[in-house]
Amino acid sequence: MAGKNIAEILSEGALKVKYEDLSERNVEIAKAKLIDNIGNLAGGALAFGNREVKSVVESYGETGEAPIFILGGKASLGNAGMINAMSSRSNDYEPMYITLRDGTKWPSKESATLINANLTAAAVYGFSGKDYMAHEVVSEDLSLRIMAAGGRWNFGVGWDSSFTMPVYGVCASFARMRGLNALQLRDAWGMAMGMVGGTMSHIFDYATSAKLGAGYNIRNADFCTRLAAKDFSSLNNIFEGPRNIYRQYRGMEEACNPEILTDDYGKYFYMEESIKLYPVGSPATIVAFAGSQLCGCCDPKDIVDIHLEIPDGYTEMYYWKPYEVGRDPLTHAQFSYQYAVCAPILYGPFRTRHYSEACLTNPELLRLTGICRMSHASDLSRDPNTVRITVTEKDGTKHVGVSDATQFSMHTWPTREQLLDKFWDQIDAYGIISHAKAQKAIDLCDKLEDVADMRELTELLMP
Repeated sequence: MAGKNIAEILSEGALKVKYEDLSERNVEIAKAKLIDNIGNLAGGALAFGNREVKSVVESYGETGEAPIFILGGKASLGNAGMINAMSSRSNDYEPMYITLRDGTKWPSKESATLINANLTAAAVYGFSGKDYMAHEVVSEDLSLRIMAAGGRWNFGVGWDSSFTMPVYGVCASFARMRGLNALQLRDAWGMAMGMVGGTMSHIFDYATSAKLGAGYNIRNADFCTRLAAKDFSSLNNIFEGPRNIYRQYRGMEEACNPEILTDDYGKYFYMEESIKLYPVGSPATIVAFAGSQLCGCCDPKDIVDIHLEIPDGYTEMYYWKPYEVGRDPLTHAQFSYQYAVCAPILYGPFRTRHYSEACLTNPELLRLTGICRMSHASDLSRDPNTVRITVTEKDGTKHVGVSDATQFSMHTWPTREQLLDKFWDQIDAYGIISHAKAQKAIDLCDKLEDVADMRELTELLMP
């Protein structure tokens, strides 16, 4: 690789990886996350926004080559993949966190895009389970290397890495499927860089568009690789030089951790290694865990005060605003401490069904969030993070729930029981996929290396 620039190293390497190059851990993660993704599709497809995007796509009258999972219908690979990724992202339930070689864990949130890009493409190309895993791991490793080379999420700069980085991994997997050469893949990356967007402001405004980037990265990668296959020229090297992606989207002269881009590339594969077990934003997970301890402590109608206390310096951002129904109550609920407290107190331990329209707009829920106070408490530990919830009844009786990071960690790989509990909760939330189909999907994922044609699996995801 002497004399080659980073773009050449990455593009050539991405096209060479085979299933046999993956580790047992890579295969284990790919299988588990595919099961998790199928559950996320079933639990999120009916969320507001997905059918609306489907309606717009259908108005194009395009040739349908790829399936729109759960909701039904077909569209181009890029547009079908866009809707599928948005469905999977809808409950903020998808995997996240990259683990660096030194054990450090950084938020990432790219799996909903990458898994659904490869799964949707599998329905078009009919490749094997082994090929699916190779495409998925390559795309994930590449996207995470590019993201991590630029450092942790930077809320001050305002770009959302889950909107700006997955497109490069999707381009790589589509290039592999479509037989592009390394130069053509670099062309696709150059075109994709020109389409990158996605501001954190979506979440601060609790807008439905907060999940749109998970989808349009697939749509854009589909277009870019189709065009690159026709030798449409673009930027030579988006990773280095005066106009590199880090300068334009991270506010730095170059990658701050450039070694991550190429160290052991093609030998060691980064993957997102955290499967979320609560459908809320990460900082609110510990709050939902504490709130779940208080379900059944009393009749919710007798509650007159709820007090959430968090440590000094704990994340506020968009989680701190009072919960409101607004135009998209689901997005607000996912990023609301008040909702994370009150929903389990009213409905029971946090489950997918808490995001139904009836639950989001329930007058009693709105009453509880309206009397939920939030403050900082200096006696609470910041390391590990500890939160305390005090519920007061009208007769003065108090109930206290305390949760800390030693009781529940986002970074602990779930047990098989936890993975399947989450899966079946989402399957049962709306009943769109039968238990028979869902069980067969699990069985196929467990033996993915033996699946000759991934369409055996993708056909199960259609109504």
